[in-house]
Amino acid sequence: MIKSKFLNDFSNVAQGAFSTVNAIREELDVIIKSKLERLLTSKGLITKEEYDVLDIRISQINIKIDGLEAIITKHSEELKKIKNKIVKGK
Repeated sequence: MIKSKFLNDFSNVAQGAFSTVNAIREELDVIIKSKLERLLTSKGLITKEEYDVLDIRISQINIKIDGLEAIITKHSEELKKIKNKIVKGK
């Protein structure tokens, strides 16, 4: 019975210690991440997530630019045809 009580007490203490160590580790992770983000920001750097968002946005803009260039080329060719008809008509 004494051994059983001792083991239960030891188990509870060990469990409490592991919980405390885990909480300390999580808090250290938060502190380190916060300091690292401040350092990156102060150096003008961005995070991977921000880079990915910007990369997607730039890709979307490039697609729009390609579409607008195609429209401009089409209209330019139409204007050349109209100009040629006008010049030939004179």
